[in-house]
Order: sequence, then C-alpha cells, then structure tokens
Amino acid sequence: MTHTLDHCNIVFESLENGTLVVDEECTVWSWNKWLEINTGIASETIIGNNLTAFYPELDYKGFQRKIRTTLRLATPTFYDASLSNRFITIPRKKVTTSLLTSMQLQVTISPYIPSLKRVMVSIHDISDLHELKMTLQHRMMEIAKLNSVLKQDKQIIDTNLMIVKTDCGCLITDTTEAFSHFFGYEKEELVGNSLSSIFVANKHDTEFLQMKDLLQKKQKWSGEMEVHKKNRQQVWMDTVISPYLDETSEIVSYTAIYHDITDKKRIELLSVTDPLTKLYNRQKFNEVFEEMLMRQHWTEDNTFGLLIADVDYFKNVNDTYGHQVGDAVLIAMADTLTGAIRTSDILARWGGEEFVILLPDMDMEKAALVADKYRQAIEQMNIPEVGLITASFGVTVFSKGDTQEKMMYRADLGLYRAKKNGRNRVESVLP
Repeated sequence: MTHTLDHCNIVFESLENGTLVVDEECTVWSWNKWLEINTGIASETIIGNNLTAFYPELDYKGFQRKIRTTLRLATPTFYDASLSNRFITIPRKKVTTSLLTSMQLQVTISPYIPSLKRVMVSIHDISDLHELKMTLQHRMMEIAKLNSVLKQDKQIIDTNLMIVKTDCGCLITDTTEAFSHFFGYEKEELVGNSLSSIFVANKHDTEFLQMKDLLQKKQKWSGEMEVHKKNRQQVWMDTVISPYLDETSEIVSYTAIYHDITDKKRIELLSVTDPLTKLYNRQKFNEVFEEMLMRQHWTEDNTFGLLIADVDYFKNVNDTYGHQVGDAVLIAMADTLTGAIRTSDILARWGGEEFVILLPDMDMEKAALVADKYRQAIEQMNIPEVGLITASFGVTVFSKGDTQEKMMYRADLGLYRAKKNGRNRVESVLP
C-alpha cells in the first residue's frame, strides 16, 4: 500500500492540474506541486490539516456531501464551483485584460482509498474557456439587441449584418458594409465577381457538396464553413443561403447571411485540445478511437494500428532542468510527431510524457516500421539545455472483437518491453 501511494504521489506531482487527496472530514493527505505553485501553500504546511482552516469560504457541508456520494457510488462526481458555490479561491496570475482575478475551476471528485474514506480532487483551470464564453455571450447579446430594430433601420442592417446578394450564376450584385469591412474589401471590389472566388472553400467537403445539392434543388441551405479574409486569415462563419424564385419557380438570385462564429470554434477547440502541446487531448482521442472501432470495414487484411510513445528519462529532465524545460521537450516532441504523421493519422497527448497515435489502414509490419520512423525523427531532435532526446514505442493493431481497453493494454505492454529492453526502441504486441 505504501509503495502504491508513493507511486501515486509521484504521478500527482507530474500532473499539469491541481490534485489533492482529502478524507470525509476534509483532512488533506496529498497536495501536489501545481497547487503549491498556484496557491502559495506548501504541501508540508497543509497536509495533515483540515482544508477549511485554509479556505473557510468552502461550502463544507456541500463538499462533504459530494465526497460521501463519490465514495458510495464508487464513481467520479463533479463539484459545482460556480460563483454561488465556490470551491477554493486560487488567484489568477496570468496577464490578461479580463477582470477575472480568481481562476474559474472545474472540480472532479474521484474515489481514491475508499477504505480510509479518502477521495482524489482534480482541479482544472478553465479561466480561458470562461473568458471566451463570456466574450461570445457578450457579442451575441449585442447582436440580439440589434436584431430588435433591424426591420426599422436599414442602416443598422448595413452596418452590422454580413449579407451578400448574387444573381443566379453566383455573381455578387450587392453586399452590406459589414460584409465588405469584415473581409477587408471595398464594395466595388466585390460586385460583379463570383462569390466562390472570394471564398476559398474545399469543393470536395461533404458540407460543400450538400450545399450545392440543396441549392440546385431550389432549397435553402444553412451550415458552417471555414473561409478566408482578403488577408488570408481563416475564419468560421455560420451561413444561411436562400434562393429567390420568380413566378415560374426559376432561381433569380441568392441571398447569403453570414455570422462570425470563430470564437465559438475556438471554444470547441479548447475543449478537445491539450493546452501545452496543442494536440488532441485524451477525451477527444477516446472519442475518435471509439468511432474508429465502430467502423464495419476492418478485416484481417485491412486493419488499423495503435502506437504509444513515451519520452525516455523524462523525469530526469524535469528534476535536472525544471518543468519549463520539460514542457519544451514535450512541445518539441509533439511538433516532431505532427510533422511526421500522415494527414489521416490521429495524434494526441495521452498524459504526462505519453503520446498516442492511431494509424488507419495499417497492418502490424507497417505500423512497426512507421513507429521506428517516428522514433528516428525524435532521435534527431536537439533540445536547448537538454541535448538529444529519445522515445520508446509500443505497437499493436486491431483484431476482430477488440475494445479500446484491449488495444491500449497491448500497446502499453509493448511500451513496457521497450523500456525494459533498453529504451529508444519499438516493441510490437500481436493481438
């Protein structure tokens, strides 16, 4: 038990979020480095003491109730850390124009040692996401106010709504000021030109083909599209295109209304992205993995591979050079893998120094060769202060009846063997 707890504490120290262990009476048994840094309270000061002695504003009864629920159901629960029901107050040290002085927290309570009535509390800083949501809500409120007077005031429409009118051949006949200003054009540059020449879209995308089909059927289309401004900046637009028909039901013109949803897309991206490496996070990887397992066309001759990569001696890097250099190593490895994978491959940060990759349409022999190519690419990296870095890989492939847990177990077993057999190597485990 002591060995297991020591191992868990080591893991807690490496996490990039707050992790503490408390019992049903709110006595603190573990307090990781993230919390020490962000709260200013050392672990030796708080461990063994009651959490409420340091944070009297904590809803003690509500928190205890959540702990009991977690222990009783033996499953994680979320603690509502809203303004009306705060958890612990952690100052926000990030330089920002926001008036947000304390972190917005996402708090999860998980069973840890049920026999001792202890739970693990995970704290994630979601302040950036909160700011983006507030910004988006603020902008949506502004638009809602404008919408109440749009019918009465054409000037407001022209200034604030992005609208384009085209003829039946999609040549632009008119635009609002808001549209031309947002995309960086003068109105005269747009009128007479094809709308498709302004918006560089992938004409093979499912969304584009669906739009084309509906408009040809003289029906309205609505959806999201990624387009470019004149300066090549990419933006996301929520779009509605409506055909106007004459008395013979022939298309005379189209009216397109656009709304900038780039902030919304950024929020969506934040929810599936690892903040350090900018790769997919574990949650998104699990979703993609499950989708891939559900595909019906996998056979013994047409399968997919799974790789787990782990930076060798990463703890030594952190202990010797500090976490900032350790972060630089992880970012460099993420960039190297991103540059090496195919467009169809799925790369994510699994946690700590581990990365996972899904390889569609790849048998075991090819998957092992690809993993070795990645290994060699990492071996060529030269990190300032650290020098050369290596990584070990575990490889497996899908077989009929496999689950994510089975495949992860085999790949992890391969990784263990690679570490045991000297590191900086690839080990495959057959189904």
